[in-house]
Amino acid sequence: MRASDILDPNSQIGVKLRSLYAAVQEEAIPERFLDLLEKLDQAELVASAKAAK
Repeated sequence: MRASDILDPNSQIGVKLRSLYAAVQEEAIPERFLDLLEKLDQAELVASAKAAK
């Protein structure tokens, strides 16, 4: 009998979620998303510079 077989359903869900989260952490961030973040940073700088005037 495996350890996961004796876990209650909530524990099994937790194990699966931790496994999924770990896999997502290993994925690379898409270049398009990084570009969008950079554009957002630039827009915020421009807006704050205009507000400071």
